[in-house]
Amino acid sequence: MTPEWTSQLKHLISGPLLESGDRQSICFRAILGDLRSRFIPKGQIGRGYRAIARNGRVLLASMQPLDQLIGREADIRLQAWRKVILPGEEPEIFGVLICVQGFEDSSYLNRSQKHEIFHVRLSDDAASAEITLDVGGGSTLVLEKENHEIHESGEKKKSGLPFRARRK
Repeated sequence: MTPEWTSQLKHLISGPLLESGDRQSICFRAILGDLRSRFIPKGQIGRGYRAIARNGRVLLASMQPLDQLIGREADIRLQAWRKVILPGEEPEIFGVLICVQGFEDSSYLNRSQKHEIFHVRLSDDAASAEITLDVGGGSTLVLEKENHEIHESGEKKKSGLPFRARRK
């Protein structure tokens, strides 16, 4: 059964990991690739940093700027981004909120989730993804299981050639 908020955002988010329960948020540990090409940094808000996807429907919130998240392991929570359009209205589901926290504070992850690590990267191909999230410009943020060989830039390793020796 998919969470109610994801069914309202079918055009943005999909994947088999969403079928795992009827929760208000989805939490997991992942290694982050380079997301800077599809997210616009909005600067520091209070003690944290915000970045918005180019489609305007995905908000990333973290305690570090985007460039410091590349190749780092972190706890990630996906949830509905609720927004009030006009004063006096109830908040409505607008998009997806991605909360990124350092792995020191993993108190909200259950024991089985702490052992499974995913990779988060940008891609045009999301065939093996556990979750796909449209971030605009024809790109998709994909969440994949750790068994793929992925460079810290978030790019999948091409067969046979190491990352530095790849020919153009």
